[in-house]
Amino acid sequence: MEVRVEGPAHGGSCVAHVEGKPLFVHYSLPGELVRVEPRGRRGGAAFAAAVEVVEPSPDRVAPRCPHFGSCGGCHWQQAAYERQLAIKREIVAAAWERAGLRLPPDTPVLGMEEPWRYRIRGEFEATRQGDQVRFGLHRLRSHSVFPVETCPIHDERIERALHAFGSAATELGLEGAQTLTLTVEPGGSGLLWQLTFRAAPKRRPPEELAQLVAERLPDLALLDDSMTLEFWGLSFRVRSDTFVQTNYRQMLVLYETALEMLQPSPADQVLDLYSGIGTIGLAVARSAGAVTAVEENPRAVSLAALAARINGTRNVHQLPGRVERALKQVRLGQHQAAILDPPRAGCEPEALAELLRLQPDRIVYVSCEPSTHARDLAALVRGGYRVRRAAVVDMFPQTYHIESVALLERSAG
Repeated sequence: MEVRVEGPAHGGSCVAHVEGKPLFVHYSLPGELVRVEPRGRRGGAAFAAAVEVVEPSPDRVAPRCPHFGSCGGCHWQQAAYERQLAIKREIVAAAWERAGLRLPPDTPVLGMEEPWRYRIRGEFEATRQGDQVRFGLHRLRSHSVFPVETCPIHDERIERALHAFGSAATELGLEGAQTLTLTVEPGGSGLLWQLTFRAAPKRRPPEELAQLVAERLPDLALLDDSMTLEFWGLSFRVRSDTFVQTNYRQMLVLYETALEMLQPSPADQVLDLYSGIGTIGLAVARSAGAVTAVEENPRAVSLAALAARINGTRNVHQLPGRVERALKQVRLGQHQAAILDPPRAGCEPEALAELLRLQPDRIVYVSCEPSTHARDLAALVRGGYRVRRAAVVDMFPQTYHIESVALLERSAG
């Protein structure tokens, strides 16, 4: 079946119409005529994959990865990078429009000079091919695992480690492996790793596994507890079970953008919500009078407290717990600004209600999901705030994932 592709859709596909009904076509670009194969339905929507391009877009390029189209890790490698950035801005603008908002016309899209080899963390699923243990990623819209030989969006040390862990696990005849999490130190030689097992979450890998991997990676230091993350003269400890921005280079761009919007001063008491290990909070604390950091993950809270001690930061107060509950302990008028970076699902309505109760003068909201970002921004606007600025930061080139940040200020009166 041939279809004419229309505009992009969030999720890495483009929309076409067949007999008046939408069809979401992966591996296509707007304006193309493509031959497609059906890829099932989900939530009432029909999906397909482009298997032949009859009339290509001028923005189409050859994918760099040989696995593209089989592995589900990337979605836009067929698009020139500038087109990827334009697509992402269009998707953010559409999400805002659906929420009743208008993306500011001057909203920039901050891309990368080199949009490859940017991921410092990857999670890979184990699979067996005969007597071999392999690690890979899920196929597109599938639970089956595609073994990865190369992955040009990951740091090359992660790619080498995949092979090392696979061959070492094969040599040991390792059974039951499930998920391998690898994180590399951006400025060091550390490789933080964690391997989990099916139906045995507390099972630990055999010591021989680390020994065999270390022999295969003599230039790296294998770490199974935590590693160091450094930027702007600050130092943090990161664990496999705590959040870290996977794109270190763009993390700096994101944080610069967020802090420039926030404009913290010594007169400001700042709320840092969903604060994680404290990376944003400690950066804010350098300019602010004080920071109140709210985080529910106890390991992240401990690492944030450790980071404050390591960096000699004395003006950050930890408030552990879920944001919607912890904020009930905060008094009205105590904070002049807030910065928040919630998970993909966005904020709970109760968290937004508490934030509106506290009425900080300005709020900087960082998000990795356009739809929930727009939903929550609309709620804050209804609560008396105005969107002053926004930016799209491309943290995830070649994929559909989008990071955006917005500045809101409390309306006068």
